[in-house]
Amino acid sequence: MRKRLLGLSLVFIMLFIAGCSSTNHEPVESEGAFEEENEQETSETSLDYEGEGGFLWEIVHGETTMYVQGTIHLGHEDFYPLASEIEEAYESSDVVLPEINMFEADVNEEDISEMALFKEGTTLADVLSEESYAELSDIFEQNKMAVKDYNHFQPWFVESLLGQISSEESELAPEYGVDLYFLKRSLEDDKEIVELETVEGQYDMLSNFSMETQVKMLEGTIEEHDQVVNSLNQLGYNWIHGEKDAFIDQLSEGFEEMGEEYQQEMNDNRNLNMASKLDEILQKDDGQTYFVIIGSAHVLIDPSVPSELEEKGYEIERIY
Repeated sequence: MRKRLLGLSLVFIMLFIAGCSSTNHEPVESEGAFEEENEQETSETSLDYEGEGGFLWEIVHGETTMYVQGTIHLGHEDFYPLASEIEEAYESSDVVLPEINMFEADVNEEDISEMALFKEGTTLADVLSEESYAELSDIFEQNKMAVKDYNHFQPWFVESLLGQISSEESELAPEYGVDLYFLKRSLEDDKEIVELETVEGQYDMLSNFSMETQVKMLEGTIEEHDQVVNSLNQLGYNWIHGEKDAFIDQLSEGFEEMGEEYQQEMNDNRNLNMASKLDEILQKDDGQTYFVIIGSAHVLIDPSVPSELEEKGYEIERIY
């Protein structure tokens, strides 16, 4: 069962990175980021990230055009430029709509800490199995961290720390994420940017999961920690090469095991809300062109944003 949870943990990791990665520096070369032994291993197993990416939909409503681009929040420098259809969709747009505008996100650390801490004296050791807690301690020690320093933090927050560790070891990096790629260009091109969600809303969602769901998420990630880096790399490969079925398999495995709460909050409710906001824009029919950049799970896993817009009566065509 734990192996099936890995795909969902990756969704969590990528969501967290989308909201919290640094955007104050330019992409940097990955050489020197790991020790020599790790560099040699990476070079031997490195995947081919030269491709054109996917997945792009087009909606035309009256005088208004909307493109919906499924993105990935981590990326590789070899991703770019993307397919001409995608690049042209961006170029033609007047307004760019990301999940959140990472350049404007103002994260209050005190508020996050308050959400992340246990209440009434509960600790991480109380809710995790002895085996999982011991394995978590080992992972932290390998990364020069001490589990006792995080014993009062809830599982959702600790899993986000494991996500950061894995992303740092991956061949992919948030600096090359597709959302960030288009947001940087939007600022340079002076395009209007309109958020579909907020970073506060994302944190509220994560912190409000039941403890049962949080423990499932964290224990699954702990057990599969050694495999997460390879899975992140494969996710990037599948995205840039448009391997739709493989990409969906990675993201969707385990929803049933995680339970209804997880699927509703991480996918269903967010997709319904985003589709409603896009519907409002389309109904205004202001004659502008919109370029929507949202994680690929939101365009591939039903109820997806494209499927919900179809339900509302729009003709939507996948053009890449």
